[in-house]
Amino acid sequence: MDENKRKNIQTIMNILNVIGLIITILMVVWGAKAGLFTNPEKMYAYITNLGIWGPLVFIIIQIAQTIVPVMPGSITIPIGILAFGPWWGFILNLIPIYFGSIVNFWIARRFGKPTVRAIVGDKSYYSMINLFERKNIGNRLFTLLMFVPFSPADLLCYGAGFTNMTNKYFTYSLLIGKPVSLAFYAFGTGYFLTWIMHNFA
Repeated sequence: MDENKRKNIQTIMNILNVIGLIITILMVVWGAKAGLFTNPEKMYAYITNLGIWGPLVFIIIQIAQTIVPVMPGSITIPIGILAFGPWWGFILNLIPIYFGSIVNFWIARRFGKPTVRAIVGDKSYYSMINLFERKNIGNRLFTLLMFVPFSPADLLCYGAGFTNMTNKYFTYSLLIGKPVSLAFYAFGTGYFLTWIMHNFA
């Protein structure tokens, strides 16, 4: 492949990435205005009423909340379990979180700290910087934290993009660690919410 062709392909890929990011942000704005990101009951009712389109909408919501943290995963992940059942809920949580986490890493590496700071806000940004620059958590601790439920995984993926961590190492850590933490988190909180609904609803 000659240099001009390579540059043209890279330009097209960059444009597609930007379009995807814009669409994601628009989805977040729409969801926020509709109350889906602040009211778990509205989100659950909305998804379950969509029928066959529910899984697609849920995937888009999960990608959006992974990249732009307007709603914690502690709300959206259990909703997936309740709406689609334990196994499908787990898969429909895992796929968009994988994708969103990779996008986070790419945004940090491609656009740098000012962009990430604008996305996550000052408080989360400085917490992340404290982990990676002052405490220097390192590659191995990053991998370990991918296994830990309730760790700030979205911020960790942004922060990893600022380091010299290779794409291969990041992807490997994400692939092996995230299913473990997500399973514990999703099934644990999902069953807890089911118990709450059955006993107090």
